[in-house]
Amino acid sequence: MRIDPKFSKLSLTLLIGFVLWELGSLIANVRNFPHSWVVFGDLTKLIVTTTFWKSLFITLGLSGAGFIIGALFACVIGIFVALKKTGDLATSGVINFVRSIPSVVFLPLLIASIGSTARTALILTSFVITFKLVTYVVRGIGETDPILIESARVMGLRGFSKIIYLYLPSTTSIVGTGLRLSATQAFGTVVAAGIVAGTPGLGSALLLAESSANYPRVFSYVFVMGVIGSLIYSLFNRTENRLIHWRVSV
Repeated sequence: MRIDPKFSKLSLTLLIGFVLWELGSLIANVRNFPHSWVVFGDLTKLIVTTTFWKSLFITLGLSGAGFIIGALFACVIGIFVALKKTGDLATSGVINFVRSIPSVVFLPLLIASIGSTARTALILTSFVITFKLVTYVVRGIGETDPILIESARVMGLRGFSKIIYLYLPSTTSIVGTGLRLSATQAFGTVVAAGIVAGTPGLGSALLLAESSANYPRVFSYVFVMGVIGSLIYSLFNRTENRLIHWRVSV
């Protein structure tokens, strides 16, 4: 009987993860680093509560909305910058500077302005995704095949039609990679906002569990977040492989 290589790889990964987890429990204080079976026992109790599902839906909703808003802004800004002859040179320094700033740095400014609300996490996520994706849009438009540009000129494509039928399709491969990477970052940003600022969602639930020294619950939330982040990445990766199968994966 032949064993599926994927099943063998998954089993080996789970085994290594279990061993490392238990080693961590033995080395550290068990109270602060509970055994795996304690955490999974708590996890089974957690996933049947309405509070957990409410926090999960809020986090996914804010992540999705921030991702979409950020992607739209990135497309608009990227197109404007890339199609201006001096646009890239004039703005690349500012964009790279903003991208290098950790997202949590902007939280105090948002909290001072609008408080620790869901809108805070939404604005922060949209901002982060915009500046992460815009470089992919600019690069994708900049690498448009000159032959296609000349063909569009001969065919008389102008303005909005040129953007829709020439530049945007040319960015598909590069922007697809950016979307895949940004999707998980959107989820992580909403979670980070909850942990740091107490905005609604899984992050604030984890913060509450940590403040009450409920360490099995803390590990349960961390495990859930890791699984969801992996699922989001896998979903976008599979979609990218199906729709843009000719691109070079990054």
